[in-house]
Amino acid sequence: MVKKITPDPPAESKDSKPDDGSALHGIVDGSNGSVKSASLHTARLLDTLALTVSKTIDHTDPLKPSIFAIQPGVNAQEALIYVSKLLEAAELNGDEISLHTNPVERSLFWGMLHSVEMARAVVDALLEGSSSAHRASPTLDDQPFD
Repeated sequence: MVKKITPDPPAESKDSKPDDGSALHGIVDGSNGSVKSASLHTARLLDTLALTVSKTIDHTDPLKPSIFAIQPGVNAQEALIYVSKLLEAAELNGDEISLHTNPVERSLFWGMLHSVEMARAVVDALLEGSSSAHRASPTLDDQPFD
């Protein structure tokens, strides 16, 4: 007898309804529960985020005047582009520093560097998704929201 290596699919319950994929392809309107197309909303996602506010980089005393500060009025896409560049610089510096550490420190450092790489991947994916959504629907500004 041959051992079965593929498990049986989970049993369907009486309460489950067939998945039409609407949860992945739409946005639920809270007022009546209907599903709207997400394509109209996707291209404007970064535009719906607020602009940056003025914020100092010194966390010990945020009211103290600082030479370096976040400038007010920067849109989300520009802020994410800058964050991506900062994370890229951290990756490059980390690659160089990791060559000069002892084995215990190196493993801790690689864990931190992996977190930086993943953060950059998320930011870059958001930026790429935003730019592809703008290219996919160039006349989005002319279309009303439902």
